Amino acid sequence: MSRSQGKRGRFIGANGFASGASTFGGFSSSSGGSGLSYLTEPPDFSTISDANVGVSFKNLLKKDATTKTKALEDLVAYVQTHPHEQGGGAEDAILDVWVQLYPRISIDNARRVRELSHTLQFELMRSARKRMEKRVPKVVGAWLAGLYDRDRAVSRAANDGLSSFLNTHDKVVQFWKKCQSQILTYATDAMQETKDTLSDERSTTADDADAKYFRVVGGSLSLALGLLQKLEQSDLDSEADAYDAFFSEDKVWKSATFADPNVRKASCQLLWICIDRRPESVASQLSRIKKIFISEGLKCSQVGSATEYIRVLTRLTNKHSEIWSSSGEKKPPVSRLCGFLRKGSQAGSAKFWEYLEHLLLSIPRDNIPDGGPSEIMESFRTGITNREEPRMNAPIAWASYIRTAKHLMGTLAAGDCRTTFVRDHVSPLTAHYLHPTPETIRWDIGGAGKLAVLVEVFNACTDKHLDDVSNATVEEWKNLSSAFCTRVSSSAPGEPKDYAKLQEDLSEEGSRWFTLVGQIHTKSLAAHQKTSAVLESPCRDIILTSIRLLAARNLEPFGAAGVLCSVGKGAPHIWEDEATAAELETFLLEQGRERMDVVIPSRAATSLFGCLAALGTLPSRRETYKKIWNAWLSSLLPRHDQAAALDGIRSLVSHPSASELAAQNDELQNLIGTKVEQSIRGTAEAWALLETALSNDALSDSVAKRIAEEALSALAQDTQKASNALRVLEILTNNKPEILSQDDTVHVALITALLSLTELSGTDLSSRAQSLRAILDDRADGKQTAVAIIQKNLGDASTHSLGIDTLSQQALQALAAGAASAQDLFPNTNIWMEQLQLFLHSDINPSLSITSNVGGAQALVPPEEGDAPSRFRRDRDGRSIPARMAMYASKLLSSGIDTQSLPRPLLIEVLFLLCVSVHLASDQIALMEENKLWGSLNHKNSLTEASDFVSETRASIETLVATAVGWRDGSDTGSSGLIEDLISLMMKQTQTLTPMGLYSSRALGELIESLTEKHGAPLAIDEKLSELDTMKASPSTILGAVALVSGFGATLRSSKLVNTLANRLVSDIAGLGAQADKTLPTLVLLNRCAGIYETGELPVANNRLVFAVRQITSWLEDPIGLSPALSAEICRALQKILPCIKGVYGPHWERTLEFCTTLWTDASDDETDDAIPYIHASLKLFTTLESLADPNDDLEDALKEVAEAKSRALLKLLELHRERSTQPIQIVDAIICRQVEKVPLAHLGDLSDLYHLVASEARDIQTAAFDLLHRALPASQEQLSVDVLLEKKDARLPDELVSLLLDAPTLEKYPDDVLAQFPTSIRSYLLSWHLIFDAYSTASVKVRNDYTEHLKSENSVGPLLQFTFDVLGHSAAHALSLDREGLTADHIRSYDFRVADAEADERNLQWFLVHIYYLVLKYVPGLFRGWFIECRSKQTKTAVEWWMTKYFSPIIISEVLSEVASWAASQGHPGDEEKELMVKVSQAGREITAGYEVDESLASIAIRVPQGYPLEGVTVVGINRVAVNERKWQSWLMTTQGVITFSNGSIIDGLTTFRRNIVGALKGQTECAICYSIISADRKMPDKKCQTCRNSFHRTCLYKWFQSSGQNTCPLCRNPIDYLGADVKARRAAAA
Repeated sequence: MSRSQGKRGRFIGANGFASGASTFGGFSSSSGGSGLSYLTEPPDFSTISDANVGVSFKNLLKKDATTKTKALEDLVAYVQTHPHEQGGGAEDAILDVWVQLYPRISIDNARRVRELSHTLQFELMRSARKRMEKRVPKVVGAWLAGLYDRDRAVSRAANDGLSSFLNTHDKVVQFWKKCQSQILTYATDAMQETKDTLSDERSTTADDADAKYFRVVGGSLSLALGLLQKLEQSDLDSEADAYDAFFSEDKVWKSATFADPNVRKASCQLLWICIDRRPESVASQLSRIKKIFISEGLKCSQVGSATEYIRVLTRLTNKHSEIWSSSGEKKPPVSRLCGFLRKGSQAGSAKFWEYLEHLLLSIPRDNIPDGGPSEIMESFRTGITNREEPRMNAPIAWASYIRTAKHLMGTLAAGDCRTTFVRDHVSPLTAHYLHPTPETIRWDIGGAGKLAVLVEVFNACTDKHLDDVSNATVEEWKNLSSAFCTRVSSSAPGEPKDYAKLQEDLSEEGSRWFTLVGQIHTKSLAAHQKTSAVLESPCRDIILTSIRLLAARNLEPFGAAGVLCSVGKGAPHIWEDEATAAELETFLLEQGRERMDVVIPSRAATSLFGCLAALGTLPSRRETYKKIWNAWLSSLLPRHDQAAALDGIRSLVSHPSASELAAQNDELQNLIGTKVEQSIRGTAEAWALLETALSNDALSDSVAKRIAEEALSALAQDTQKASNALRVLEILTNNKPEILSQDDTVHVALITALLSLTELSGTDLSSRAQSLRAILDDRADGKQTAVAIIQKNLGDASTHSLGIDTLSQQALQALAAGAASAQDLFPNTNIWMEQLQLFLHSDINPSLSITSNVGGAQALVPPEEGDAPSRFRRDRDGRSIPARMAMYASKLLSSGIDTQSLPRPLLIEVLFLLCVSVHLASDQIALMEENKLWGSLNHKNSLTEASDFVSETRASIETLVATAVGWRDGSDTGSSGLIEDLISLMMKQTQTLTPMGLYSSRALGELIESLTEKHGAPLAIDEKLSELDTMKASPSTILGAVALVSGFGATLRSSKLVNTLANRLVSDIAGLGAQADKTLPTLVLLNRCAGIYETGELPVANNRLVFAVRQITSWLEDPIGLSPALSAEICRALQKILPCIKGVYGPHWERTLEFCTTLWTDASDDETDDAIPYIHASLKLFTTLESLADPNDDLEDALKEVAEAKSRALLKLLELHRERSTQPIQIVDAIICRQVEKVPLAHLGDLSDLYHLVASEARDIQTAAFDLLHRALPASQEQLSVDVLLEKKDARLPDELVSLLLDAPTLEKYPDDVLAQFPTSIRSYLLSWHLIFDAYSTASVKVRNDYTEHLKSENSVGPLLQFTFDVLGHSAAHALSLDREGLTADHIRSYDFRVADAEADERNLQWFLVHIYYLVLKYVPGLFRGWFIECRSKQTKTAVEWWMTKYFSPIIISEVLSEVASWAASQGHPGDEEKELMVKVSQAGREITAGYEVDESLASIAIRVPQGYPLEGVTVVGINRVAVNERKWQSWLMTTQGVITFSNGSIIDGLTTFRRNIVGALKGQTECAICYSIISADRKMPDKKCQTCRNSFHRTCLYKWFQSSGQNTCPLCRNPIDYLGADVKARRAAAA
């Protein structure tokens, strides 16, 4: 018996449910225990009259989830066939048995079992009614606990049952009130359960046992929480003892530390409400709560519950601040909190940081130990910068950080303590923003809100109550200013390696500086009077330094000019200071009067013009501005023949403040007129000057008229002049049309000339003249002219069409001036629709089905009749007419134009066409197609422009959607009526299977999705869907149905209409053939419906699903007869259906897997775009089947059987032809890449078929091929080494791999902008090198040497090194600084292409080159030395040597020494007559000492590795010579060094050679028969041998023997021995 049974009914109220009989059917007062334990005694099944029902109930006690599910389904079906109307429903015996089983079944680990248990409870309520109501008290706890099940289907099933009779809020509250005692009893008993009582450890995994336990605990906590939330205080007091008993359970609060986040959340929510509703209970248990929530909770993981946890901790602190007092713990509570802070929000929302701020502000100062504020801030900062912390939380987190820091400042003692705190924890934020460095990257705020945070930093540091901090802040800003001034001043030409980059960095730093100063001035000046005192002096110092530097260095440091320009842009108030402004004005005046020749060609010119323009915007500086402006103009006018001077003049007149000055300057006006006349004649180019002067009202009427007359006279001349004249007239018309209309003579002459030009049919001049005449014909007023210009430029497109920005500006200006109505300014929707239709004639690319929100529905749309136009009218940027109209309309909407003034039909049409245009543009972006809305997305900024259009338009629609507040309840509040009308128009368009219908369906789905995300689904969603009458797979409704299902998404899971539709579609599939007309539409709609449910949760009966699967898989027997679109939909359908019947055995598993592999193998037979959808769907299907939990035996066997075929088929997919890179192809390639990573090496055949894939243009294919070869090549080297030794042949690198190195990249082939994008060809080249070095990594010494010879014969390394040093700047003596780029030793040693691909392309390329260079040094240092010797550029050699020595040599040396140490430690046991070579490695001294023991002496050498290794060779020196003479010893040393030098730098080879020489010399040597040693005192071996006994002696020993014995005889055999030897005698005789 479980503990829950032993304590049953302890807290049942005296009145039971008797008083509630009238409301809830007369509940009885009896109640049982929780019944949750698996040890609970089973009920008596013998009383059930129907034996089959009894068997079903018995099956509920089985362990298999499938058995229990089937039993529950049978019981539900039985109860449904016995309604209350037929004999009163189910019999009492069934009810009694169910009441005992229900609690245990309702917590089962199988989701479907739990769901069906609540469904059966509901059906029994419906069937037995009052008889079941009497038994509700026994199961009320389990039933209500189901409401809090984390699985939506389960909680929905429980809620559906309860809401059937509790259909008002009052009834719900009354029910909880009446059942309060039973609920508390259940919750208490449940809390007493353990994992051991809930699950049988013999048949339950640990994870399943934990899941059930946490489910029970979470339900118990939630029940108590529900009671406290719903009931009045008087009701709670009536069961005070029961509540006390519940809260006395240790697990109630201990659950805050459990491993389940939902349980932790429930515990925190329970404590929150207890603080309000049961404060006395909380106070009485405060020590326990403190231990759990402070001592233990802060240590454990709070992932998923951190926000709730910190929120309740704040509330607890506000009520009981004493929890933070230290009472003898080893670690103070605040220190524990710091450990918690370091983990960040633990996947929480930004609210976490706000609650954390409130908590820290609530902790009493007395409870924060010494050093605590610094520890808190350091931990706070660590949490914010945690790698797992969502970046979107950063601005809010940093703002909370600053406010916390400000609070803690106030708690610190004034003086050094507080200023040090600010310097360590606050000031670095500002310093890093102004001058970011790799060392301070941890202080980067990131995000768009950084300026607001920095303003808070400033406010905190200049608080008027913290004088010491304010004073320190003044000094800090002065130091920052001084450092900036130093950087500006030290940027002398010739000193830095990258002067231009340095200047740009200084300009950007100045922009950051004064942008921040401007924000501080704007937002803080009113609140802080010290602002100007803090910032005034530093800003003035920077400005004066920049001015003086520019003056002293002839404007060469253009970064200083950028700093001055940024003052006007970010903080123009600084120029209000008289002294500072006077310095700038004097400087500018001097430059204009005396040094214009220096200004014009300088890169500082643009910034200086910007400085001048900034002065013009300040009323106080107006007079000085006029003076400087006139001085500059006077200096520029005489130099007008210089293009740079003319650009300078244009810059002067380009600002509104200069319009009056320009119009009054006769010399300037005359120059403009003269230049335009020259442009008409073709001898000058002044179009930009004319447009600038006109747009800024800087051209006088007289000169404008003169220009018009000159253009008029040129119209009758040759074609070129006429074209130029028309261009002038078009510019005048677009900017100052009244010039051409106010003088009748000019107007008539112009119209006449234009008429004559229109007679030249078929020419560009004719069409341009006709368009110009159409505008001029309307002379009434400016209103019609503005509208005519806009409509003319929108209704047509040519190279002379006005830009969209210009048109939108003109429209907004006309609207603001009241010169036109909003209705007149919007595009003509008839023309828009007509032009848009032209783009829908071409076939829709099938691959879009994997990115479209309507999936495979586009396969239902037949191609349009007739051929699509081959050419479309476009403007100079390649935009078509509908693209121009869409961009223009989008800009008007995003500008905030009042759409209420527009007629609703017009606005609806505009919105509809915009939505369709957005999807057309999205498709072009996805496919990078040409000749669509944009001519080519590779043209200039077309891709960015198209992307911006899509995002801005969607943002405008989102804004409109946000105001549709009546969408959910069906009212017309806000824009709801407009949205409903737009939906109606889209629904109407979806009634035809045309491209327009398809795009309308996509737009409709996206619109409804936005509405649902913003406001939720309509309250009466089923009624709304029924009214639309589209939920069926007929030709006129299929597109609308797909749009609605995809739009409403998961909100339709509870829809009975969609549930019915899904069941009907599954049933229909079971009766259709593969070639039936209805098959594809039915599958498409079924897949959309199935997509709204979680995997395995399709609400269709299993038998229907089985029949459908059998029918679908029967089609797979003839895959050739299936179209690509049908194959894709079949895979999508099987992906959704098969997980629902994973327990069903049959051949469908094998057929499905074989179908997938067949599709992959035969994909090359179809067009790539046709194949992409079914490849994508089949890959997802295969992945789903592989990841199914608890697969049946048939599936497991099928997966094993098809494993090798799958690998081969995946390799086939890698070889699939890809004409271009599109988003669908990239998506599919990414999935293929992930699958290929899992291919076992045993499944790979000949590797030669893979090498060419490394050269693929698709990065994912490159990656997949590289990954395979990266694993396979090292694994194959061992066998290759054996083969080379056995066959006695030289090893060679694979020819296919070496061929990838033939076309080595060079700097000349790739411009800088292309190179910065890391082209795939360069990536392929470097990946090939990486594979070569992979082969080196596990190859034997012999094979490595053969490989090196192969590379040397192909001369492959030289081009690699040349390209590397060209790109990394060595050839220009500007070697890449790895420190500045953040490339550490780890980056040098390894290259992770997945991490690298997430980096910027340029950094990715640099990292790869650095790593490859490291591999060159590691594996082929000899080839590198050879290249270095042959390099003719001394500049390159110097840079390379310095760079290698600084960054690479320490790593290479360390690895070489470590390799030698590892080799020495793993030496095999020497032979009987040999001894081990003793090796000692000194990393610090870069030296290896090797010794061989000979007769108690050690023959030893030292190998010294130079600092410049491997470019500099190692040195071998002798330490102790033994056994040989000096000549032989030196020969050994030279041999050892030679082996190292010429065996590719292998020190191990050198040591082996040294050991071999010694062993060879000692071989056959015996000890001296006199001294019994091998080595004599003079370090020689026995060299005198007796010719009789053949014993050897040391010469010195033998000599001593002769002296002591007085005889020249052998000490052993006593025969005479020749001491000198015959050779010595011969030499002496010859000398005599």
